[in-house]
Formats: sequence, structure tokens, C-alpha cells
Amino acid sequence: MPTQTIGAVDNEVRLAGYVAGGLAATTTVKTTGLPKGTRNLYLSCHNLSTATVVEYALNSWLTVLVTQDGGATFTDYSEEAQNDPGTADDISLDSLNTLANGDAIFLGSHLPFRGVQIDVEAANSTTNTLTADYYNGTTWVDLDETDGTASGGVSLAQDGAITFASVPAAWVAAPLRDVMAKDNEPFKPTYVQPTGAREHVSPLYWARLKVGTAAMDSDTTLNSIHILNRSERYAQLVPNQEKAQAFKRGFGGFGSIEYSTDAGTADFLANVGSGNGYFG
Repeated sequence: MPTQTIGAVDNEVRLAGYVAGGLAATTTVKTTGLPKGTRNLYLSCHNLSTATVVEYALNSWLTVLVTQDGGATFTDYSEEAQNDPGTADDISLDSLNTLANGDAIFLGSHLPFRGVQIDVEAANSTTNTLTADYYNGTTWVDLDETDGTASGGVSLAQDGAITFASVPAAWVAAPLRDVMAKDNEPFKPTYVQPTGAREHVSPLYWARLKVGTAAMDSDTTLNSIHILNRSERYAQLVPNQEKAQAFKRGFGGFGSIEYSTDAGTADFLANVGSGNGYFG
């Protein structure tokens, strides 16, 4: 079977996150995006204090589609959601309304996930609730989520994670066009499949975020949305150890890195290389 190998030369190298000395790892799970064009990944850690290891997971690419007209059109924010933190790309949720008004965020991945980590750029201040569903092959089912972005009854008021009570065994991968074709799909009458959109024809595990009450503020924006890995049985790094591997960033590959410590603090170095190409 074909294998991926790390080439002899990286035309460009960077530190993911643009943080001198490495990403500050604690017992709180964090994520970071990676530059467009990442082909190789080099992980290590240092400055461990109380911590014995840095734990990490490579997270699958997240397709992020936003509609505000019942699926007649979609804005694909997948790249903005997972770009390197040094970029200025944002995800606009301006005036995102309720499902009944035709608005929703669709999140798709080739692997199930236990939630998403959200970095808020311009916070929402309107009292509302944000809830999550998953697709079980027939219909949308509540994910029994915990919304860490909520504060005082306001969703997307702060950075945080939206985590699911569990990763459902009944979650199935399906093309979004098939989901939208179901008779019980509220967007079926207005859904239009974009021409050439592989995100709509490839089987993905779909979750749907929806506003339950009032619309978001007119200037609500996010910096990033990253998957939280389906498993918390993380890989581990100890000092003086480096993990190096070829890395496919993008649809069908990876989108972010998830990391934490077993105790205390550490610096997590996530260096990336462009292989024989260049960063976008």
C-alpha cells in the first residue's frame, strides 16, 4: 500500500501558533490550527513543570458550512476555521438566526468527534441558546451538549468548548445532499447542492449547530472552530523525544492539533514544514 514519507528538504518551516518558546500546555485541553500548505509535522516538548508528559491528538479536518437561507446557499468557512492563528481570517455568524428562520451551522468530518473548540473574535451579547444535533442516517438527534461558550444565558459570549455527552454509536457518515433529501429535513424544500462541492457529496459525520431563540448579534465572528478528538486516549511526548511525520492538511486529512499535560505545565513545540511546496 502507498506510504507517506518526509522529504529531505522543507522549503519553508514555521512554528504553529506563532508563540515564541512553544505553545503553553496545561491540564486544560487546547487546540491550534496549522498553516495552509503544511506537509510535515515535528512535535516535541520542553520546560515541563510537574508535568511528566505532553498529551496530544491529531484532529481530522472539519468542514464548516453556514447557511442563512434554508440551504439555498452555503458559505464554506472550513479554511478560516482551521487556519494558523496568525491569520486574520474570520468566520462570520452575523445575525445567525433560528433553524425555523433557515439558519444553521453544519459541521462535517470523516471521523466522529466529541465536540468543538471555539475561539470567539467578536462576542455575541444577545440572550440565546446554541444546541447541537447529529445525523443518525434517518434524522437529526440531540447531542446533549455542554456549551462552554455561554455566559449568563448568552451563547458565543466567550471562548470555550461545545462538548457532547458522548460520541453517539448511532452516528453515521452520509453525504449532505442525502441528508437534505429526507422528507423530514426542514431545509429540503429550499436546499440547493452547490456545483462541484465535494463537501456535499462525500460521506461525512455531520453535526448541526442551531440557535434556539433570538438571533446572534449583527457582528458575531469567530477566529476558529477545531474538532475535539473522539478519543481522549492521547498520544504522549516526553522531553528529548521528537515525533515527525508527513501530514496531509485539508479535506480528508487533518485540521488541527489538540494538546494538554498530565499535570502542571509545559511548552509544546509544533513545528511545521511545507515539504517541496510553500505555505499559502
